[in-house]
Order: sequence, then structure tokens, then C-alpha cells
Amino acid sequence: MAEHEHHQLGPFVDTSLRMVRQIFPFVRALVEQPDRDDLAPRVIGSCFRLVRFVIGKAADHGLEHLAEPAGAMEYLLDRVRSGVLLLTPRRIGLVAETCTFLEKGLNLIAAEQSDHCLAHSAAALASAIRSATDEEEADRAGYGTGAPLSVELREAFFWETDQLLSTVEQECVLWDFIAIDLERVAEVSRVSRRLKQHFALYGFREPERVCHALEATLRRYAEGEFFQTEYPERVFLRCIDALRAAVASYTPVAGIVVADVEHHLAALQGMMRQPSGELLVEAGLVDPETVLRALAAQHASCKGRVPRLGEVLVAMGEVTPEEVDRVLRQQHDKRARATEAENVLADRCGREAEDRRTFGFHEVLVDGRRLGRMGAVIEQLTSLAMPPEHRTLVVKLQALLRACGRDALASLARRLQRVAYDLAARSDKRVHCTIEGLELLQETEDVSGLADALVRLVENSAEHGLEPVENRRRAGKRTTGRIDVLVFRHGEEIWSSVEDDGRGMEGDLDLPRTHPVEDDFTGPGRSPGLVAVRAMVTALGGDMHLVNRPGKGTCITLRVPRRV
Repeated sequence: MAEHEHHQLGPFVDTSLRMVRQIFPFVRALVEQPDRDDLAPRVIGSCFRLVRFVIGKAADHGLEHLAEPAGAMEYLLDRVRSGVLLLTPRRIGLVAETCTFLEKGLNLIAAEQSDHCLAHSAAALASAIRSATDEEEADRAGYGTGAPLSVELREAFFWETDQLLSTVEQECVLWDFIAIDLERVAEVSRVSRRLKQHFALYGFREPERVCHALEATLRRYAEGEFFQTEYPERVFLRCIDALRAAVASYTPVAGIVVADVEHHLAALQGMMRQPSGELLVEAGLVDPETVLRALAAQHASCKGRVPRLGEVLVAMGEVTPEEVDRVLRQQHDKRARATEAENVLADRCGREAEDRRTFGFHEVLVDGRRLGRMGAVIEQLTSLAMPPEHRTLVVKLQALLRACGRDALASLARRLQRVAYDLAARSDKRVHCTIEGLELLQETEDVSGLADALVRLVENSAEHGLEPVENRRRAGKRTTGRIDVLVFRHGEEIWSSVEDDGRGMEGDLDLPRTHPVEDDFTGPGRSPGLVAVRAMVTALGGDMHLVNRPGKGTCITLRVPRRV
């Protein structure tokens, strides 16, 4: 080793040892308590910066043996940090072994000015790390697809899973509005962590991995990183749909298996974009203070094109063009893999969204008339003389009947929002759909009929009413369209309205004009589906009214009698 390299080796060893010793107490604590979610992100981030620093500087000094396990650990931690791999006890142990190896290795290098004595131990540790990273069984050991759920546990498991998935789904559908509130995003990340822990409790490994990746991605965004994709909510919602489908397909033998799990993980892993300065710091090529100086020089540039940060650092002599290209290429390659996965999933999920649109509501809604008749029969039973134990069963029937009605309407609220979102996403539109008062549909004669009518009206607004993003921008509107669903009492009637702020209906209607809808809905911007809505409302003894504001939107209100 040349004399100038000897001179530079001391600062590298001292800096690396200081970093290792700062990290070690937290690593040991995590080894003893591997379930500490508050400690894991700190260990992952600190160790990731350490090994990237070692890799970058070791190459300058020809310390290939020292760099070998650091390179393997960099890859493992990158996948853990992205949420693709779980930080299992085995992997935590390997992080601790890597820190121990680096501490001892650096002391030996300081004494011998060489890392030749590390060759055997470095190769063995790197092999163990690669095994823990690459072997699929490492993520499934001891878990499989989960143990069969007992009858007693099954209802509680499905109920809690549905509640947590619904919470995350609701926030992702409203992503445009929550993305600017980082604390709210952090809360969605925490709910995703609860969902991950919920699956882990029952041993369902694949959904646990997806939830872990979702949690990590949301947390990184809340901590200040940026997305490389324009519509991150689409990636999130595809994951939610995959989890719902997996849970719905549960069997005691197969457990819960997430279709295309590796595609979902790849799509999540490649979502985040780190600034080039941060990437270079993590690679150990520059320190934060150097990046700050380069940023100041970049901002001070006033002649022609503003140079990129990497170009400034090259001009300062801090890095080479090849080093900048290498770290940027790594990020680009990760994004390319994510884009490929997203395209595969988008094609498949597009077909599934159409299926949800066609069949989804019939799976979750119950015929309102039948519920009413069931309620009447139960009321008749309560008037009969019967033993106390039979009366207890009747009370349980009443509770189940009420629960059926509530669950159907709760499901309807989520489905209405997804119909609006899915249709908008397919035609380059953005939408915010609000739902209020759906519980009042239980006071009507036909809950499922009115629910189907609301679905058709929301479809009409999303598909025909709202304009694409660019059209709205040219019209001076907010790029995100609005659809508001409101159900309320009005005297002895239940009014259900669907209002949007889209283009309105074309034709010779006065502006504004409120009237009962009696035409045949044929003409530009009108949907034949409204004919079916009008027929259903008429059959219930009600009517349908429309307010049209060309260029500003429409509001359609269904007015039906309350059930006596």
C-alpha cells in the first residue's frame, strides 16, 4: 500500500469505528427485543449508512475483504428498508455479526495496514448474509401460509382485517388530500403496521410482507422522501385489493396466499426517490457538510443552465463522474423493475376492477324487502309465549339482522368510493368522493335497489361528468374532481343525491334548471343507465330530479317515501 494511502487509512478507520460504536448499543437492544418497532428503523438506517460508507471508502484503499460482507449487508438492508424483506431475528443477528466483524476488522487493519487476514471470515459472513437475503424460505420459516383458523377465531380475524384494510383504503382513495398532511400519512403507516402485526399473529406470512412494505413506503414518505411515480395511490390500492382477494380466498389448507406477491413488493420497493446528495452520502462518497457546500454553490450559479448537484461535486473534486453514475444507475434500475411490475399489475387489476364494477355490489348488499320481512317475522316471534332460552335466541336474531344492514351499508360506502376512483383512474381523471348519511337508506322500502341506483349515478358522474385532469386545468378548475353522495330525510321522504363538479349535461336545458327528469337521456354526455335509475325510483313511488349547470356540474336527487 502506498505511503499516501497509509496516511488516509487512519481517518477512514477512525470514522468507521466511531460509527460502529454509536450503532452497537441499539443493535444489541434489538437483538434482545426483536419486536421493538420503534428501534428497528433507527438500526436499519444507521447500519445502512455505515455499510455504504465502508463500501465506498474501502474500495479507495483496496480493502476488498472488508467490503465483501458490507456489500452483502447493503443489499439486505436496502430490501428491508424498502419493506420487501422483514427484519427477522435471524437478520437482526446478522446485522450484529456484521457490526462485530467491522469493529474487529478495522482494528486489525489499523495494526497491519491490510485486510488479508479477514479473507476467510469475510467470505463466510457474506455467504450467510446472501443466504438470508436470497432464500425465499428465510421469510417463510416457521410460518408457511398460516395455521388453520378455528371457528371461534375466524369471525374475529376477518372482522378486524376488514376494518384495518378499510381504514387504509379510505385514506389511499383520498390520497390527494392526505399527502400534504405528513402526520396523517404517518398514521396510515401505523395502521399498516397494525395490519402487518395482525397477519403475523396468525402466521400469514405473504400478507405480512406486503403490509410491511406498505408501512415502510408510507413511513419513508412521511419522513421526507419523495415518490418517483405520479400516482402512488394506485400502487397502494392494488396492494389493498390483493390483500382483500387473498383474505376472501382463505381456506384452512391453503391459508392466505397473495397473488403476484413479488410484483407487489417490487412495485413498492421502487416507489421512493432519494435526492442525489443523500444517495452519495449513503454510498460513503461524500459527507453531509460537503453536500451542503455543493448545494450552496449550485444555488449561487446564475449563468445559463443550473448545474446538477452531481456535476457540482465532480467539479469540486469530491467524486468522479463514474461514482455519480453508479449511484444514480442503482436508483434508476430499481425504478425500472418497479415500473415493469406496475405494468403487469395494472393490466391484471384493470380487469378485476371491471369485475368489481359489474358484480361487487351483489356480493355485499342484501335485498331490503327481504330484510324488512325478516324483521317483521322476528317481531311476531317476540309476541309469542316462549321459554326464556328461546327468547334469548330471538334477541340474537334481532342483533344479527341489524348487523347485516349496517355491514351492507358500510360496504356500500367503500364500494361507491372505489367505483368513482377506479373509473376516474382509467381515463386520466382524479376524484374526491364523499359519502354521508347512507344509514338512512334502511328507512326505505328497497335498500339494495337504491344502493344500485347510487352506484349507477356515481358511475355516470365519474365516467361522463368529470373531465380529465388537463381539461379541468384549462377550464380553471381544480385538477381533482368532486363527487358528493348525500342521503337525508326530507319530511316523509328519503332524498339521495349525487352531485359532481364536472362538465354538466349538454343540450338546451336552462341555466340553472331544476326539474323532474322525464326525457329519454339520449344525447351528448348522457348515460342510458339513468333510464334504469328512473324506472327503479318510479316503482318505489318516488321521482328523480336534476339540476344541470353546464360547465360546472350536475346534481341528481332521488326522492322516495320513507318506510312506515
